[in-house]
Amino acid sequence: MNCFRGLFVLLLCFVSVFAFAQIPSDLSAIKASQIPDAQLQQYLAQAKAKGITLDQLEAEMLRRGLPQSEMAELKLRMKQLSQTGASGDSPADMPTGISQENGKRTYNRNLLLDAESFESLRRRSKIFGSELFSNSNLTFEPDMKMATPKSYVIGPEDELILNVYGLNISQQTLKVSPDGTVNVKYAGVVKVNGLSMEAASALLRSRLIKYYPGLSSGQTKLELSLGNIRSIRVILIGAVNRPGTYTLPSLASLFNALYVSGGPAENGSFRNIELIRNNKVVEVADLYNFLLKGNQSSNVRLEDNDVIRVPYAKTMITLDGELNRPGIFEMHNNETLEDAVEFAGGFKSKAFKGRVTGKRYLDYDRTVVDISGDSLAYFKPKNGDEFFIDSVINRYQNRVLIDGAVFKPGQYALESGMTLKQLINKAHGLKEDVFTGRALVVRTREDLSKEYIAVELKPIIAGHVDGLVLRKEDSIHVASIFDLKDTTTVTINGAVRKPGVFRYEDGLSLKSLILKAEGYTDHATGLGIEISRRKRDVDVSRSGSSIVEIIKIDDNKELANSSTDVELKPFDIVTIKEDPYYKKQISVKVSGEVLMPAVYTLQSREERLSSLIQRSGGLLYTANVNGAKLIRKKTEAIDSAEIRRLFKALNKEANPLAEDKLNDTKLSAKDGAIQYSSQWMDYNVKALGKDSTLLKLELASKKTTEVAIDLNYILRHPGSKDDITLEEGDELIIPRINNTVSVSGEVFKPVDIMYERGKSMKNYLSDAGGVTQLGKRNKAFVIYANGRSAKIKKALGIFRIYPQMEPGSSIFVPQVAKKNSFDAGKAGILISGVTALITAISLMAR
Repeated sequence: MNCFRGLFVLLLCFVSVFAFAQIPSDLSAIKASQIPDAQLQQYLAQAKAKGITLDQLEAEMLRRGLPQSEMAELKLRMKQLSQTGASGDSPADMPTGISQENGKRTYNRNLLLDAESFESLRRRSKIFGSELFSNSNLTFEPDMKMATPKSYVIGPEDELILNVYGLNISQQTLKVSPDGTVNVKYAGVVKVNGLSMEAASALLRSRLIKYYPGLSSGQTKLELSLGNIRSIRVILIGAVNRPGTYTLPSLASLFNALYVSGGPAENGSFRNIELIRNNKVVEVADLYNFLLKGNQSSNVRLEDNDVIRVPYAKTMITLDGELNRPGIFEMHNNETLEDAVEFAGGFKSKAFKGRVTGKRYLDYDRTVVDISGDSLAYFKPKNGDEFFIDSVINRYQNRVLIDGAVFKPGQYALESGMTLKQLINKAHGLKEDVFTGRALVVRTREDLSKEYIAVELKPIIAGHVDGLVLRKEDSIHVASIFDLKDTTTVTINGAVRKPGVFRYEDGLSLKSLILKAEGYTDHATGLGIEISRRKRDVDVSRSGSSIVEIIKIDDNKELANSSTDVELKPFDIVTIKEDPYYKKQISVKVSGEVLMPAVYTLQSREERLSSLIQRSGGLLYTANVNGAKLIRKKTEAIDSAEIRRLFKALNKEANPLAEDKLNDTKLSAKDGAIQYSSQWMDYNVKALGKDSTLLKLELASKKTTEVAIDLNYILRHPGSKDDITLEEGDELIIPRINNTVSVSGEVFKPVDIMYERGKSMKNYLSDAGGVTQLGKRNKAFVIYANGRSAKIKKALGIFRIYPQMEPGSSIFVPQVAKKNSFDAGKAGILISGVTALITAISLMAR
């Protein structure tokens, strides 16, 4: 075994040596930019074929003397080439940042920046302008389909298209050679390197005019355009996120190059970016001109071997608070804090403009600076300054408030010398229910303590005086007469269309209250109306003394008698009785295997099941008589406490938030049907982590119950005690004959098995593969089609008697109850306690 392992290691070393053999042994003088893309792609392909990773390749190159700085650039190129190679649609010598599709080169920034780089850009989001280089939707991608600019300078690898049309027609594709020449038909070799498109077009026209005479008369036209563009190399240095050499399309501009490099670094300048060409600074770009004004005058087109230098920012300040665009901003020496506020989009509406507070770094510590609002235009920030613009004080200069019995309560502006009468007029006057005794004025003193002033309203209403002269922040409350007495009510219950509690009004009669409750119901009787009235002279010292006065009134349903004109008093409770000789219809439902399934109305309150079967046309031959079941609505109400108990039973560790929500929910039960909000239900399902179907089934199961019946016996003995009397909402379900037996629970193969007469429960369990180790055989039970169940019994405590099987039955084998595992910690505590007890007894005995 060790021999084979050694052989494998030797073979792996041989493969690695063979792959690395293509790399020169001494790389100390190698520049990463000198290695062609094609050769680097070849190295990568060989390493991938031999199973060598980029990290292993990097380690080998460093071992052979490649400088660390060159390795960093080379590693970036290898990563880019591996990404382009993986896509399968880019050639090995494709320049960085350019992909090719249908023979055309396109710009692709994703080849240059990976996810890690984008994440680092997001961390700089507070720096104003950084979003320009971290937003993937803003690419500054050069337009490859635009018309060729006349100023475009031609260079090697460009592809020119020469069109001659008119009297003469000719088209040529001219490839610019490395020495900058093109071979033109008739004109021969023409040097175009360094010429603009306009100059090259004029040169070719002068060379071809003798071959195409129509060019001089204008009858023949010559057009020179750009077919496929070349690539240029641009160097980015300084405070750039990804400095290095980049290969870009020749139409690329300064902003394109900054974008592919990730833009200025965290401490890099956005306002002094230098474009160096032929060792001279030809442009100094200020990105703020573009960010604030949309000015792209600095976005000049690049040329081969251009150098872009991003210096470090000299002055950067932080603005925060009530500004439209808080962040970190770069400042020029001649710019003020007012300019910085403009860079931040200006103040928000609630900004405090009177003073700006800032912090400044000194040589040894920090200091606080305060700048008044009128000094912002003169104050010049320093590097590292931090300024915070606070919001205005939450205080009003001229506010007074009025509420209560006025038509337009609210806040009003305090005018000089304004009186209470003038404020009431502003509030459109007093309501009819105003309490004319007095109004209350709450005044805020200078020390913010409160002073309460009572003002008489009658003289103000009469016009004799104007009232109190108001001050800032005065709050006036004008009371209503209804605010100063209890709200009295009357209650009506029983057989009215809208029972409930109604507001008491002077002169309210019984007839008026019945009309407020929208009249009698159809089953009401006007006889025996009772009014329960509070007594104010209860003899509390005598046992059995009445605490209410009962007033009985007889009327008819037309409210024609004068007896209903009796005047009510506050807190009266009226009871309207039902007609004892009027009964609603009782409806029951028959479904399943009967001749005429439908909803039937009972002929009498004592009608039984056998009569219902007879009225529905009798049973069909496909009916499973033994599986018939009766579903009955529960009559008892289920209150919110029962619902709460159900949820706690489902999850003993109920979420406190769900419990609070449950306590706030209005739950009620009416006619046995639980009323609850589905929104509340969904909230608690999520909070308790339970399945909504399970909860709804649990709640639904509380509404109805199954009544076990023996329909076969009932049909043979109609009118017997087993022939159940029907009730409102009952549903009789006659299932179809099911000749299978279902076996489920802790068996090896839950299955439905064809019913066989005389086959025992034990045999059905064997057909399901038997009981598993977790199953409890002696607790298995049978559920029959009609809902009845039966379990295994033991004769004399020894012999098992299995239940009789019927078609449509289900056998269920429960799981053995889990036992608590041995707790060594608790056992140790117990043993320690027993030991201490024994020791104590021993010492006492001695």
